[in-house]
Amino acid sequence: MYTEKLSRFFKGKGLKQKEVGQILGFSPAMIGRYLHGTANINSEFLISLSKNFPELDLNSLFIEDKRELDAVGETGAKYESAILADIIEIEDKLQLLKEKLIRRNLKE
Repeated sequence: MYTEKLSRFFKGKGLKQKEVGQILGFSPAMIGRYLHGTANINSEFLISLSKNFPELDLNSLFIEDKRELDAVGETGAKYESAILADIIEIEDKLQLLKEKLIRRNLKE
């Protein structure tokens, strides 16, 4: 289950709930609910995970067994999380560029 995998991932990084919450932009209580399975994770959480921990394969969180991945033949699926992280990074850079251009136009 994804809750156990996430817990192991954060523990392996030496991160406590409070630190994970600060990194991801969620309260420690909400992180606890996600990690204990009392709240369903949402897309905002997954996007933040992907952005802040690009080394984490989000697909692997939801696959019970590696053999399931092989059985459906989704060999490229593990790269989707890296692509998503790249898209988010590009969007962030575009937003910064947009803000700089707006400030420059306001000065002129």
